[in-house]
Amino acid sequence: MFIKRVDKPYPKTGKKYTEYRFVRSYRTSAGPRHQAVLTVWSIPLPEALWKQLADAIESILRNEEVLFVEAEVKALAEHYCTLIRARHPQVEPTREDTDRESETVDLVRRNSLSIHRDRSIGAEHIAHSMYRKLALDKLFRSLGFTQRQSDLAALSIIGRLVSPGSENATAYWARELSGIGELITDFRGLSHNSLYRISDLIFAHKEAIEQHLCAREREIFNLRESICLYDLTNTFIEGSGKGIPKAKHGRSKEKRTDCRLLTLGMVIDEQGFCKRSTILEGSVSEPGTLSEMIDYLSGHSYGTGKPTIVMDAGIATQENLQYLRSEGYHYICVARNDPFGLDEISSDNLVTVHIDKANRVEVQLLHKDDEVILYCHSQKMEKKERSMQDSFCRDFEADLEKIVTTLTRRYSDKSYGTIMQRIGRLRERYPAVSRFYQIEVKEQAGMVVAIDTHKVKAAEEELRYSGSYWLRTSHQAYTEQQLWDTYMLLSRIEAAFRSLKDELSFRPIHHSKGSRAEAHIFIAVLAYHLLNAIRHELQAAGLNYSWATIRRMMSTHRRVSISGITKEKTYFEDRVTTAPEPIHISIYKALNLSINPIKPPKSQGKM
Repeated sequence: MFIKRVDKPYPKTGKKYTEYRFVRSYRTSAGPRHQAVLTVWSIPLPEALWKQLADAIESILRNEEVLFVEAEVKALAEHYCTLIRARHPQVEPTREDTDRESETVDLVRRNSLSIHRDRSIGAEHIAHSMYRKLALDKLFRSLGFTQRQSDLAALSIIGRLVSPGSENATAYWARELSGIGELITDFRGLSHNSLYRISDLIFAHKEAIEQHLCAREREIFNLRESICLYDLTNTFIEGSGKGIPKAKHGRSKEKRTDCRLLTLGMVIDEQGFCKRSTILEGSVSEPGTLSEMIDYLSGHSYGTGKPTIVMDAGIATQENLQYLRSEGYHYICVARNDPFGLDEISSDNLVTVHIDKANRVEVQLLHKDDEVILYCHSQKMEKKERSMQDSFCRDFEADLEKIVTTLTRRYSDKSYGTIMQRIGRLRERYPAVSRFYQIEVKEQAGMVVAIDTHKVKAAEEELRYSGSYWLRTSHQAYTEQQLWDTYMLLSRIEAAFRSLKDELSFRPIHHSKGSRAEAHIFIAVLAYHLLNAIRHELQAAGLNYSWATIRRMMSTHRRVSISGITKEKTYFEDRVTTAPEPIHISIYKALNLSINPIKPPKSQGKM
């Protein structure tokens, strides 16, 4: 058997793709022939190992023992043999091999075979390996944690990464659904109260843990740390939240104005690694939080000087920018106001910094005082904003027409006060476009008789939805491309917040005590450290999967128990890991992990 690479074009586009065929040779009366027994899109092994793989497949199809090959080659060969036998039942072993196999199988009473205690192990193996690579296990022991407390800390963080949920849900997952206990310790008697207590202990050492992770990630991944991205997000609290001192009513990003909020501030570098997190009051103002972060960053050494701070317009007040200058930091941010008029922009001076099928971004560099200003225009953003504008205007005008219609109804309330109140509420519902409409209400004897509407501030409206924005920076030597590329890194912190909210159960908070609510958030941040480190290594190997996709892929790598009774009436039980499939092997190899997370224990005794 051998493996053949075939390049084929798509009929419509002509674009080429590659497939790999497993080909076996056989003899006929007309001479030797080839048969493709299996076709796959990719093989997660270097080409140097393909011959070993083909030989291993041929040996397994003949029921021969596979010797002297790497574990991932053997596991992959077994997987491909399963596919080949399903597609080609005629590929049978010789009679002698079949007889030898039946003799071996008959040593166990077939009707006594049982498979039980099916548990997931794939995502747990990945998360636990990264947990140890970041030396969190050693850190907790050095902080005075007992072995049991260290194990519970590992479960709390890994559980939040692999199966996000409450402490009660994590305890159930560890006992009944996961093989995490075989990687750490037996959790079958675990209660959720122990996870509450360990979360308090973890949060009590927040500063030491973050400093350790910052240094460890810098060492392992050789981080440059030349850029720091800063932003805030918040999450709401289910219940009254009166027992949580920092829980305040504020502007909820989830529109939960009925709930108290807690705010999380994060500083991450250009690779998405968290440098610092802080938990603030839910009503905190974004501009007022920057100095605390800068004070923390000032206590850390950076090999290339102080990092550049990248932030959005909400934080970039004039006072904050002056503060950054006084502390010796460069910055890049969105301008809160237009520093120039559009008459200063010339189409001849626009430079394209990004172009693809869906978007084109053009920029122009200008100077003002001691700053560099970059005018940016995005076709994709303009299209999106125009669509939003049309939708807002259409809905506003439709709702306004309902108010006008009431003037023609016989029994409707046409009093001046009622109509003005309805118009005021309408403006509140559409703040983005209502300021571009002038509404004149005509009355007679306290009753409204007509409502006239027309558009105003057409130039301002055109600019508001033009898909353009302004960047400002203290870097005098930055080119247009450097400045735009650096600002676009801000999407990394937005991705981090999405991971916290969507993949790590950051929201909502169901705790009623302040320390527990803050610990809930901090454990999600620690799980994010593992998530980003895993994703960073996979991207370096060319695998750009989200963590949700990785969890879904690895969910089919399992641990199971197999038991039965032999012909000699002895009972045996094996705890084994299912054979890894190609996607499992590719992820394990990208992370430099063993494809066999655990050596299976074996017990045997007399009946």
